[in-house]
Amino acid sequence: MNINDTVFQNYGGLHRYGKVKEVKKNFKGDGWSWAKIDWIDDEKFTTCQRWKAKMRGEKSDHFIPKYYRCDNIQVIDLNKTLQSLIKLQ
Repeated sequence: MNINDTVFQNYGGLHRYGKVKEVKKNFKGDGWSWAKIDWIDDEKFTTCQRWKAKMRGEKSDHFIPKYYRCDNIQVIDLNKTLQSLIKLQ
């Protein structure tokens, strides 16, 4: 995974898309690479996470990660993905 890669995450049925802004190797001392993602049109996710925090009586920033383990997000070929989606119109 590299900076500026386009990525996808399926989180509880929500399709999230974004760009990698930073990658840290062994960031948490666990051997994994972690990435900071600039998500687009992510209001459903943030609303859901804030609701979850409210229901649990916790701060919402606890449920909105700053970094994602790289095996939890997938790099996508943006052009190929767009071409495939256009075929569905």
